[in-house]
Amino acid sequence: MGSIDIKIEGDRALIEVLQKAGRMQEVKQAVQKHGALLHTGTQERMVAAYNRGYSTGATRRSTTLEISDGGLTATVAPHTEYFPYLEKGTRFMNARPTLEPALRKQGAAFINDLKRLVK
Repeated sequence: MGSIDIKIEGDRALIEVLQKAGRMQEVKQAVQKHGALLHTGTQERMVAAYNRGYSTGATRRSTTLEISDGGLTATVAPHTEYFPYLEKGTRFMNARPTLEPALRKQGAAFINDLKRLVK
């Protein structure tokens, strides 16, 4: 099984409105804030979900946050090769999703922050 890629791309119209309003510094702050919250939220979910006796914490410790694209992109990624199996499950093991639920929660808050910038 390969990696899990989840990509949220901004609405071009929203980005253009924010650029014209001169709010790009605030957008970058929102990206950094919500990227950091996604990172910690994912790690907190991992502590709760990966609680069996064989859990070593390696996946939680391998999870990183990278800010790129001039501050407009936040990437949260676990770097253990078996993370996709934990997140999605296998025919022998139930899924224990951590990144996807954290992304759903934080994504909604991020979008609300961007909408507030437009008003």
